[in-house]
Amino acid sequence: MNKQTEAASYRNIHRPNILLISTDTQRCDTLRCMGNPNAVSPNIDRLAAEGVMFTQAHTSSPVCMPARCSLLTGLHTPIHGCIENGTKRYADLPVFPDYLKEQGYTNLMIGKTHFGPIPDSFDFVCSSVPNPRNHNDPYIQHLAKHGYSQPVAAPNPIPKELYFESFLVDTAMDEITKATSDGNGPFFAFVSMNAPHSPYVPPKEWANAYDDIPLPQINYTDGELEHVPVHLKRMLGILGEEQQASVRLSELLDEQSETRCAADAVRRLYYSFAAYCDEQVGRLIDFLDSSGLRDNTLVIFTTDHGHELFDHGVNDKHNYYDSSWRIPFIMSMPGTLPQGEVRDFAIWNDITTTILAAAGTKCDTMQGFDLYTPLIEGLPSPRRCAVATLYKSAAVATARWKLEYYFEESEGRLYDRLNDPKEQKDLFKDSDYSEIRTELVEALLSWRSDIADLNHLIKGTGGGGPVAKRIRPHSLSMAGTDTEQRLNEKAQHIDLREVRKVM
Repeated sequence: MNKQTEAASYRNIHRPNILLISTDTQRCDTLRCMGNPNAVSPNIDRLAAEGVMFTQAHTSSPVCMPARCSLLTGLHTPIHGCIENGTKRYADLPVFPDYLKEQGYTNLMIGKTHFGPIPDSFDFVCSSVPNPRNHNDPYIQHLAKHGYSQPVAAPNPIPKELYFESFLVDTAMDEITKATSDGNGPFFAFVSMNAPHSPYVPPKEWANAYDDIPLPQINYTDGELEHVPVHLKRMLGILGEEQQASVRLSELLDEQSETRCAADAVRRLYYSFAAYCDEQVGRLIDFLDSSGLRDNTLVIFTTDHGHELFDHGVNDKHNYYDSSWRIPFIMSMPGTLPQGEVRDFAIWNDITTTILAAAGTKCDTMQGFDLYTPLIEGLPSPRRCAVATLYKSAAVATARWKLEYYFEESEGRLYDRLNDPKEQKDLFKDSDYSEIRTELVEALLSWRSDIADLNHLIKGTGGGGPVAKRIRPHSLSMAGTDTEQRLNEKAQHIDLREVRKVM
Protein backbone atom coordinates (compact mmCIF):
# COMPACT_ATOMS: atom_id res chain seq x y z
CA MET A 1 0.00 0.00 0.00
CA ASN A 2 1.53 3.34 -1.03
CA LYS A 3 1.49 6.49 1.13
CA GLN A 4 -1.42 8.05 -0.70
CA THR A 5 -3.56 4.93 -0.29
CA GLU A 6 -2.58 4.68 3.36
CA ALA A 7 -3.53 8.32 3.93
CA ALA A 8 -6.90 7.83 2.22
CA SER A 9 -7.56 4.68 4.22
CA TYR A 10 -6.61 6.45 7.45
CA ARG A 11 -9.04 9.29 6.75
CA ASN A 12 -11.90 6.91 5.97
CA ILE A 13 -11.52 5.22 9.35
CA HIS A 14 -10.32 8.04 11.56
CA ARG A 15 -12.04 11.41 11.26
CA PRO A 16 -10.34 13.96 13.51
CA ASN A 17 -11.96 16.80 15.35
CA ILE A 18 -11.34 20.11 13.57
CA LEU A 19 -10.87 23.48 15.27
CA LEU A 20 -10.68 26.48 12.96
CA ILE A 21 -9.55 29.65 14.76
CA SER A 22 -9.69 32.89 12.80
CA THR A 23 -8.97 36.45 13.77
CA ASP A 24 -10.00 39.52 11.79
CA THR A 25 -7.55 41.93 10.14
CA GLN A 26 -4.33 40.44 11.55
CA ARG A 27 -1.03 41.35 9.91
CA CYS A 28 1.75 38.80 9.63
CA ASP A 29 4.11 41.01 11.62
CA THR A 30 1.98 40.60 14.74
CA LEU A 31 3.65 37.17 15.06
CA ARG A 32 7.21 36.42 16.05
CA CYS A 33 7.08 33.13 14.14
CA MET A 34 6.46 35.14 10.97
CA GLY A 35 9.52 37.31 11.30
CA ASN A 36 8.90 40.14 13.78
CA PRO A 37 11.41 39.53 16.62
CA ASN A 38 9.53 41.96 18.88
CA ALA A 39 6.05 40.47 18.47
CA VAL A 40 4.16 39.26 21.54
CA SER A 41 2.78 35.94 20.27
CA PRO A 42 4.02 33.02 22.42
CA ASN A 43 0.95 30.83 21.91
CA ILE A 44 0.66 31.11 18.15
CA ASP A 45 4.45 30.69 17.95
CA ARG A 46 4.02 27.47 19.92
CA LEU A 47 1.31 26.34 17.52
CA ALA A 48 3.69 26.94 14.61
CA ALA A 49 6.42 24.96 16.40
CA GLU A 50 3.95 22.11 16.84
CA GLY A 51 2.70 22.23 13.28
CA VAL A 52 3.23 23.60 9.79
CA MET A 53 3.32 27.31 8.96
CA PHE A 54 2.60 28.53 5.43
CA THR A 55 4.93 31.45 4.80
CA GLN A 56 3.19 32.54 1.58
CA ALA A 57 -0.44 32.19 2.62
CA HIS A 58 -2.74 34.79 1.08
CA THR A 59 -6.41 35.55 1.51
CA SER A 60 -8.75 34.92 -1.44
CA SER A 61 -9.79 38.57 -1.31
CA PRO A 62 -8.31 41.26 0.93
CA VAL A 63 -11.63 42.37 2.37
CA CYS A 64 -13.88 40.80 5.02
CA MET A 65 -17.09 39.46 3.50
CA PRO A 66 -15.72 38.28 0.13
CA ALA A 67 -12.94 36.37 1.90
CA ARG A 68 -15.34 34.75 4.36
CA CYS A 69 -17.69 33.71 1.55
CA SER A 70 -14.68 32.12 -0.17
CA LEU A 71 -13.96 30.18 3.01
CA LEU A 72 -17.56 28.97 3.28
CA THR A 73 -17.86 27.94 -0.38
CA GLY A 74 -14.27 27.18 -1.41
CA LEU A 75 -14.78 29.46 -4.43
CA HIS A 76 -13.32 32.67 -5.77
CA THR A 77 -15.39 35.81 -5.37
CA PRO A 78 -16.63 36.13 -9.00
CA ILE A 79 -18.11 32.63 -8.66
CA HIS A 80 -19.77 32.94 -5.25
CA GLY A 81 -20.97 36.46 -6.10
CA CYS A 82 -19.78 38.46 -3.09
CA ILE A 83 -17.19 40.73 -4.69
CA GLU A 84 -17.33 43.43 -1.99
CA ASN A 85 -18.75 43.97 1.48
CA GLY A 86 -22.50 44.41 1.33
CA THR A 87 -23.07 42.12 -1.66
CA LYS A 88 -24.68 38.73 -1.18
CA ARG A 89 -23.22 35.36 -2.12
CA TYR A 90 -25.27 33.13 -4.40
CA ALA A 91 -27.63 31.03 -2.32
CA ASP A 92 -27.47 27.69 -4.16
CA LEU A 93 -23.75 26.89 -3.80
CA PRO A 94 -22.40 23.95 -1.79
CA VAL A 95 -20.91 24.97 1.58
CA PHE A 96 -18.43 22.91 3.54
CA PRO A 97 -20.42 22.49 6.83
CA ASP A 98 -23.02 20.50 4.84
CA TYR A 99 -20.35 17.99 3.82
CA LEU A 100 -19.06 17.74 7.39
CA LYS A 101 -22.58 17.06 8.63
CA GLU A 102 -22.86 14.17 6.16
CA GLN A 103 -19.67 12.74 7.71
CA GLY A 104 -21.19 12.79 11.19
CA TYR A 105 -19.63 15.98 12.51
CA THR A 106 -21.19 18.17 15.16
CA ASN A 107 -20.74 21.67 13.72
CA LEU A 108 -20.23 24.64 16.04
CA MET A 109 -20.24 28.26 14.79
CA ILE A 110 -18.99 30.65 17.45
CA GLY A 111 -18.31 34.32 16.78
CA LYS A 112 -18.21 36.52 13.72
CA THR A 113 -19.75 35.07 10.57
CA HIS A 114 -20.06 37.96 8.04
CA PHE A 115 -20.70 35.54 5.19
CA GLY A 116 -24.44 36.01 4.87
CA PRO A 117 -27.01 33.33 5.78
CA ILE A 118 -25.67 30.75 8.24
CA PRO A 119 -26.00 27.17 6.94
CA ASP A 120 -28.54 24.96 8.70
CA SER A 121 -25.83 22.31 9.05
CA PHE A 122 -24.40 24.13 12.05
CA ASP A 123 -25.71 22.38 15.17
CA PHE A 124 -24.84 25.27 17.48
CA VAL A 125 -24.59 28.94 16.53
CA CYS A 126 -23.44 31.83 18.67
CA SER A 127 -23.22 34.47 15.95
CA SER A 128 -21.99 37.65 17.51
CA VAL A 129 -20.13 40.84 16.63
CA PRO A 130 -19.72 43.34 19.48
CA ASN A 131 -22.11 46.14 18.57
CA PRO A 132 -23.44 48.24 21.47
CA ARG A 133 -26.54 49.14 19.47
CA ASN A 134 -27.62 45.50 19.11
CA HIS A 135 -29.22 44.68 22.44
CA ASN A 136 -30.18 41.19 21.23
CA ASP A 137 -26.56 40.20 20.64
CA PRO A 138 -25.57 37.44 23.09
CA TYR A 139 -22.29 39.12 23.95
CA ILE A 140 -23.88 42.54 24.57
CA GLN A 141 -26.33 40.78 26.89
CA HIS A 142 -23.40 39.01 28.57
CA LEU A 143 -21.68 42.36 29.20
CA ALA A 144 -24.87 43.93 30.53
CA LYS A 145 -25.18 41.19 33.16
CA HIS A 146 -21.80 42.28 34.49
CA GLY A 147 -22.54 46.00 34.35
CA TYR A 148 -20.57 46.86 31.21
CA SER A 149 -21.31 48.07 27.68
CA GLN A 150 -19.19 47.51 24.59
CA PRO A 151 -16.49 50.21 24.32
CA VAL A 152 -16.10 52.12 21.08
CA ALA A 153 -12.73 53.70 21.88
CA ALA A 154 -9.75 53.19 24.16
CA PRO A 155 -9.26 53.05 27.08
CA ASN A 156 -11.36 49.94 27.61
CA PRO A 157 -12.50 49.32 31.21
CA ILE A 158 -13.63 45.74 30.58
CA PRO A 159 -11.39 43.08 32.20
CA LYS A 160 -10.00 40.48 29.82
CA GLU A 161 -12.05 37.61 31.24
CA LEU A 162 -15.25 39.40 30.18
CA TYR A 163 -14.06 40.68 26.81
CA PHE A 164 -15.44 39.44 23.49
CA GLU A 165 -12.77 36.94 22.45
CA SER A 166 -12.66 35.54 26.00
CA PHE A 167 -16.44 35.10 25.79
CA LEU A 168 -16.08 33.25 22.49
CA VAL A 169 -13.38 30.94 23.87
CA ASP A 170 -15.47 30.23 26.99
CA THR A 171 -18.44 29.40 24.76
CA ALA A 172 -16.32 27.20 22.49
CA MET A 173 -14.88 25.21 25.39
CA ASP A 174 -18.37 24.65 26.83
CA GLU A 175 -19.82 23.51 23.51
CA ILE A 176 -16.86 21.27 22.63
CA THR A 177 -17.19 19.65 26.05
CA LYS A 178 -20.90 19.00 25.41
CA ALA A 179 -20.24 17.66 21.92
CA THR A 180 -17.54 15.23 23.04
CA SER A 181 -19.39 14.07 26.16
CA ASP A 182 -22.56 13.35 24.20
CA GLY A 183 -20.66 10.98 21.91
CA ASN A 184 -22.04 12.64 18.80
CA GLY A 185 -19.04 11.90 16.64
CA PRO A 186 -16.20 14.30 15.85
CA PHE A 187 -16.71 18.03 16.14
CA PHE A 188 -15.95 20.94 13.86
CA ALA A 189 -15.68 24.22 15.76
CA PHE A 190 -15.23 27.56 14.02
CA VAL A 191 -14.09 30.12 16.59
CA SER A 192 -14.17 33.42 14.72
CA MET A 193 -12.73 36.37 16.64
CA ASN A 194 -13.37 40.00 15.79
CA ALA A 195 -10.05 41.36 17.09
CA PRO A 196 -7.72 42.93 16.17
CA HIS A 197 -10.24 44.61 13.86
CA SER A 198 -11.01 48.25 14.70
CA PRO A 199 -12.04 49.87 16.96
CA TYR A 200 -8.75 49.09 18.69
CA VAL A 201 -9.98 48.56 22.24
CA PRO A 202 -7.93 45.79 23.86
CA PRO A 203 -8.91 44.82 27.40
CA LYS A 204 -7.29 46.99 30.05
CA GLU A 205 -4.76 44.29 30.99
CA TRP A 206 -3.43 44.29 27.42
CA ALA A 207 -3.82 47.96 26.43
CA ASN A 208 -0.19 48.86 27.18
CA ALA A 209 1.48 45.65 26.01
CA TYR A 210 3.49 47.46 23.32
CA ASP A 211 4.33 50.67 25.22
CA ASP A 212 7.99 49.65 25.56
CA ILE A 213 8.27 47.40 22.50
CA PRO A 214 9.57 48.73 19.16
CA LEU A 215 6.94 48.84 16.45
CA PRO A 216 7.68 47.82 12.85
CA GLN A 217 8.77 50.73 10.69
CA ILE A 218 5.99 52.37 8.67
CA ASN A 219 6.57 51.46 5.03
CA TYR A 220 5.78 54.71 3.26
CA THR A 221 7.45 56.90 0.64
CA ASP A 222 6.34 60.51 0.28
CA GLY A 223 3.82 60.93 -2.56
CA GLU A 224 3.00 57.21 -3.00
CA LEU A 225 -0.75 57.71 -3.18
CA GLU A 226 -0.51 59.85 -6.30
CA HIS A 227 0.66 56.80 -8.27
CA VAL A 228 -1.98 54.36 -7.06
CA PRO A 229 -4.25 52.93 -9.83
CA VAL A 230 -7.59 54.70 -10.29
CA HIS A 231 -9.48 51.58 -9.20
CA LEU A 232 -7.71 51.58 -5.83
CA LYS A 233 -8.04 55.34 -5.38
CA ARG A 234 -11.79 54.93 -5.77
CA MET A 235 -11.96 52.12 -3.21
CA LEU A 236 -9.72 53.96 -0.75
CA GLY A 237 -11.75 57.15 -1.04
CA ILE A 238 -8.92 59.39 -2.29
CA LEU A 239 -9.85 59.77 -5.97
CA GLY A 240 -9.29 63.45 -6.78
CA GLU A 241 -7.72 64.08 -3.37
CA GLU A 242 -4.38 62.34 -3.86
CA GLN A 243 -2.19 65.42 -3.43
CA GLN A 244 -4.01 66.61 -0.32
CA ALA A 245 -3.68 63.13 1.18
CA SER A 246 0.02 63.04 0.34
CA VAL A 247 0.59 66.39 2.08
CA ARG A 248 -1.06 65.09 5.25
CA LEU A 249 0.77 61.78 5.14
CA SER A 250 4.19 63.34 4.61
CA GLU A 251 4.26 63.90 8.37
CA LEU A 252 4.39 60.13 8.86
CA LEU A 253 8.06 60.38 7.96
CA ASP A 254 8.73 62.73 10.91
CA GLU A 255 8.75 60.64 14.09
CA GLN A 256 8.18 63.77 16.22
CA SER A 257 5.16 65.07 14.29
CA GLU A 258 1.63 64.98 15.67
CA THR A 259 0.53 62.82 12.72
CA ARG A 260 3.23 60.22 13.39
CA CYS A 261 2.65 60.19 17.16
CA ALA A 262 -1.08 59.71 16.63
CA ALA A 263 -0.43 56.92 14.13
CA ASP A 264 1.95 55.17 16.53
CA ALA A 265 -0.61 55.38 19.33
CA VAL A 266 -3.12 53.60 17.08
CA ARG A 267 -0.52 51.04 16.05
CA ARG A 268 0.39 50.21 19.66
CA LEU A 269 -3.26 49.53 20.46
CA TYR A 270 -3.55 47.34 17.34
CA TYR A 271 -0.52 45.20 18.17
CA SER A 272 -1.64 44.97 21.81
CA PHE A 273 -5.06 43.80 20.60
CA ALA A 274 -3.36 41.09 18.54
CA ALA A 275 -1.37 40.02 21.61
CA TYR A 276 -4.64 39.61 23.50
CA CYS A 277 -5.88 37.36 20.67
CA ASP A 278 -2.74 35.27 21.08
CA GLU A 279 -3.62 34.69 24.72
CA GLN A 280 -7.06 33.44 23.72
CA VAL A 281 -5.57 31.05 21.15
CA GLY A 282 -3.40 29.73 23.97
CA ARG A 283 -6.46 29.13 26.13
CA LEU A 284 -8.01 27.01 23.39
CA ILE A 285 -4.84 24.96 22.87
CA ASP A 286 -4.42 24.45 26.63
CA PHE A 287 -8.05 23.30 26.79
CA LEU A 288 -7.46 20.71 24.07
CA ASP A 289 -4.35 19.51 25.92
CA SER A 290 -6.08 19.20 29.29
CA SER A 291 -9.14 17.52 27.75
CA GLY A 292 -7.05 14.88 25.98
CA LEU A 293 -8.29 16.12 22.60
CA ARG A 294 -5.12 17.68 21.20
CA ASP A 295 -3.68 14.69 19.32
CA ASN A 296 -7.04 13.96 17.70
CA THR A 297 -7.83 17.55 16.68
CA LEU A 298 -6.67 19.34 13.57
CA VAL A 299 -6.09 22.95 14.62
CA ILE A 300 -6.03 25.65 11.94
CA PHE A 301 -5.16 29.25 12.79
CA THR A 302 -5.56 32.06 10.26
CA THR A 303 -7.09 35.48 9.58
CA ASP A 304 -9.38 36.82 6.85
CA HIS A 305 -6.93 39.53 5.67
CA GLY A 306 -4.33 41.95 6.98
CA HIS A 307 -4.24 45.74 7.15
CA GLU A 308 -1.92 48.48 5.94
CA LEU A 309 -1.93 50.41 9.24
CA PHE A 310 -0.36 53.43 7.48
CA ASP A 311 2.00 51.41 5.27
CA HIS A 312 1.98 52.95 1.78
CA GLY A 313 -0.07 55.81 3.25
CA VAL A 314 -3.14 53.62 3.70
CA ASN A 315 -5.06 52.78 6.88
CA ASP A 316 -7.26 50.15 5.27
CA LYS A 317 -7.22 46.81 3.48
CA HIS A 318 -8.80 46.76 -0.04
CA ASN A 319 -5.42 46.39 -1.74
CA TYR A 320 -2.87 43.75 -2.74
CA TYR A 321 0.09 44.99 -0.73
CA ASP A 322 1.62 42.22 1.36
CA SER A 323 0.42 43.77 4.62
CA SER A 324 -3.19 43.34 3.47
CA TRP A 325 -3.14 40.31 1.17
CA ARG A 326 -0.61 38.00 2.87
CA ILE A 327 -1.88 36.34 6.05
CA PRO A 328 -0.90 33.99 8.88
CA PHE A 329 -1.90 30.35 8.32
CA ILE A 330 -0.84 27.45 10.56
CA MET A 331 -2.00 23.83 10.67
CA SER A 332 -1.20 21.62 13.66
CA MET A 333 -2.04 18.06 14.66
CA PRO A 334 0.82 16.43 16.61
CA GLY A 335 1.38 12.83 15.67
CA THR A 336 -0.33 13.24 12.31
CA LEU A 337 1.13 16.35 10.68
CA PRO A 338 4.80 17.38 10.70
CA GLN A 339 5.97 19.66 13.50
CA GLY A 340 8.13 22.75 13.16
CA GLU A 341 8.04 22.71 9.37
CA VAL A 342 7.13 25.38 6.83
CA ARG A 343 5.47 25.34 3.43
CA ASP A 344 5.00 28.22 1.04
CA PHE A 345 1.77 28.97 -0.84
CA ALA A 346 -1.84 28.61 0.27
CA ILE A 347 -5.01 30.67 -0.09
CA TRP A 348 -8.26 30.74 1.85
CA ASN A 349 -10.04 28.52 -0.69
CA ASP A 350 -7.54 25.80 0.26
CA ILE A 351 -8.67 25.87 3.89
CA THR A 352 -12.13 24.75 2.80
CA THR A 353 -10.98 21.75 0.79
CA THR A 354 -8.36 20.91 3.42
CA ILE A 355 -11.04 20.70 6.12
CA LEU A 356 -13.09 18.41 3.89
CA ALA A 357 -10.07 16.22 3.16
CA ALA A 358 -9.32 15.84 6.86
CA ALA A 359 -12.94 14.77 7.34
CA GLY A 360 -12.63 12.12 4.63
CA THR A 361 -14.72 13.84 1.99
CA LYS A 362 -14.42 16.37 -0.85
CA CYS A 363 -16.27 18.64 -3.24
CA ASP A 364 -14.78 18.56 -6.74
CA THR A 365 -16.34 21.87 -7.79
CA MET A 366 -14.50 23.86 -5.11
CA GLN A 367 -11.51 25.89 -6.24
CA GLY A 368 -9.03 24.97 -3.53
CA PHE A 369 -6.30 22.38 -3.03
CA ASP A 370 -6.28 19.73 -0.31
CA LEU A 371 -3.25 20.62 1.86
CA TYR A 372 -3.90 17.95 4.50
CA THR A 373 -2.93 14.89 2.46
CA PRO A 374 0.35 16.35 1.13
CA LEU A 375 1.36 17.30 4.67
CA ILE A 376 0.74 13.75 5.90
CA GLU A 377 2.90 12.52 3.05
CA GLY A 378 5.65 15.07 3.70
CA LEU A 379 5.12 16.76 0.33
CA PRO A 380 5.26 20.45 -0.67
CA SER A 381 2.13 22.53 -0.96
CA PRO A 382 0.27 21.76 -4.21
CA ARG A 383 -0.34 25.49 -4.67
CA ARG A 384 2.61 27.17 -6.37
CA CYS A 385 1.34 30.75 -6.45
CA ALA A 386 -1.34 32.91 -4.85
CA VAL A 387 -4.26 34.38 -6.71
CA ALA A 388 -7.00 36.71 -5.52
CA THR A 389 -9.74 39.06 -6.66
CA LEU A 390 -10.83 42.43 -5.32
CA TYR A 391 -14.02 43.96 -6.71
CA LYS A 392 -13.21 44.31 -10.46
CA SER A 393 -9.53 43.39 -10.29
CA ALA A 394 -7.30 40.38 -9.76
CA ALA A 395 -3.73 39.67 -8.70
CA VAL A 396 -1.22 36.84 -8.79
CA ALA A 397 1.84 36.40 -6.59
CA THR A 398 4.53 33.93 -7.60
CA ALA A 399 7.73 33.17 -5.72
CA ARG A 400 9.37 36.07 -7.59
CA TRP A 401 6.68 38.40 -8.89
CA LYS A 402 3.45 40.12 -7.94
CA LEU A 403 1.09 41.42 -10.63
CA GLU A 404 -2.08 43.40 -9.97
CA TYR A 405 -4.50 44.09 -12.82
CA TYR A 406 -7.51 46.42 -12.89
CA PHE A 407 -9.94 45.44 -15.63
CA GLU A 408 -11.92 48.64 -16.27
CA GLU A 409 -8.85 50.86 -16.67
CA SER A 410 -6.46 48.21 -18.07
CA GLU A 411 -4.03 49.40 -15.42
CA GLY A 412 -1.62 47.24 -13.52
CA ARG A 413 1.26 47.11 -11.09
CA LEU A 414 4.25 44.75 -11.10
CA TYR A 415 6.66 44.14 -8.22
CA ASP A 416 9.81 42.08 -7.89
CA ARG A 417 9.09 40.32 -4.60
CA LEU A 418 12.69 39.19 -4.08
CA ASN A 419 14.48 42.46 -4.77
CA ASP A 420 11.74 44.86 -3.66
CA PRO A 421 10.01 43.22 -0.67
CA LYS A 422 8.63 46.59 0.50
CA GLU A 423 6.82 47.01 -2.85
CA GLN A 424 8.11 50.49 -3.55
CA LYS A 425 9.15 50.16 -7.21
CA ASP A 426 6.35 49.51 -9.69
CA LEU A 427 7.81 47.84 -12.79
CA PHE A 428 4.60 47.58 -14.82
CA LYS A 429 5.65 50.22 -17.38
CA ASP A 430 9.37 49.44 -17.26
CA SER A 431 10.44 48.16 -20.69
CA ASP A 432 13.10 45.95 -19.11
CA TYR A 433 10.29 43.84 -17.66
CA SER A 434 7.84 43.92 -20.56
CA GLU A 435 8.08 40.19 -21.31
CA ILE A 436 7.54 39.23 -17.67
CA ARG A 437 4.62 41.66 -17.44
CA THR A 438 3.02 40.32 -20.62
CA GLU A 439 3.30 36.71 -19.50
CA LEU A 440 1.90 37.46 -16.06
CA VAL A 441 -1.00 39.48 -17.47
CA GLU A 442 -1.80 36.66 -19.91
CA ALA A 443 -1.64 34.07 -17.13
CA LEU A 444 -3.87 36.08 -14.80
CA LEU A 445 -6.47 37.02 -17.41
CA SER A 446 -6.52 33.45 -18.70
CA TRP A 447 -7.19 32.21 -15.17
CA ARG A 448 -9.89 34.83 -14.59
CA SER A 449 -11.71 33.92 -17.80
CA ASP A 450 -11.33 30.20 -17.09
CA ILE A 451 -12.88 30.00 -13.61
CA ALA A 452 -16.54 29.01 -13.66
CA ASP A 453 -19.44 27.86 -11.50
CA LEU A 454 -18.83 24.15 -12.07
CA ASN A 455 -21.61 23.15 -9.70
CA HIS A 456 -24.13 24.87 -11.98
CA LEU A 457 -22.40 23.65 -15.14
CA ILE A 458 -22.38 20.00 -14.08
CA LYS A 459 -25.94 20.05 -12.74
CA GLY A 460 -27.22 21.84 -15.83
CA THR A 461 -25.47 19.65 -18.41
CA GLY A 462 -27.73 17.24 -20.24
CA GLY A 463 -29.68 16.82 -23.46
CA GLY A 464 -28.96 18.91 -26.52
CA GLY A 465 -27.78 18.06 -30.01
CA PRO A 466 -24.66 16.27 -31.24
CA VAL A 467 -22.23 19.01 -30.17
CA ALA A 468 -23.75 19.12 -26.68
CA LYS A 469 -23.41 15.35 -26.44
CA ARG A 470 -19.80 15.46 -27.59
CA ILE A 471 -18.83 18.14 -25.08
CA ARG A 472 -20.80 16.66 -22.18
CA PRO A 473 -18.07 14.23 -20.97
CA HIS A 474 -15.58 17.08 -20.85
CA SER A 475 -17.95 19.29 -18.87
CA LEU A 476 -18.67 16.51 -16.39
CA SER A 477 -14.96 15.79 -15.92
CA MET A 478 -14.05 19.35 -14.89
CA ALA A 479 -12.77 19.99 -11.37
CA GLY A 480 -12.40 23.26 -9.50
CA THR A 481 -8.65 22.81 -9.19
CA ASP A 482 -8.11 22.55 -12.97
CA THR A 483 -7.82 26.31 -13.45
CA GLU A 484 -5.69 26.61 -10.31
CA GLN A 485 -3.28 23.99 -11.62
CA ARG A 486 -3.01 25.67 -15.03
CA LEU A 487 -2.12 28.91 -13.27
CA ASN A 488 0.40 27.01 -11.12
CA GLU A 489 2.19 25.76 -14.21
CA LYS A 490 2.33 29.19 -15.84
CA ALA A 491 3.60 30.80 -12.63
CA GLN A 492 6.39 28.26 -12.28
CA HIS A 493 7.38 28.73 -15.91
CA ILE A 494 7.53 32.51 -15.48
CA ASP A 495 9.60 32.23 -12.30
CA LEU A 496 12.19 30.17 -14.13
CA ARG A 497 12.69 32.84 -16.79
CA GLU A 498 15.55 35.29 -16.82
CA VAL A 499 14.60 38.94 -17.05
CA ARG A 500 15.66 40.16 -20.50
CA LYS A 501 17.39 43.49 -20.05
CA VAL A 502 17.07 46.06 -22.79
CA MET A 503 20.55 47.05 -24.04
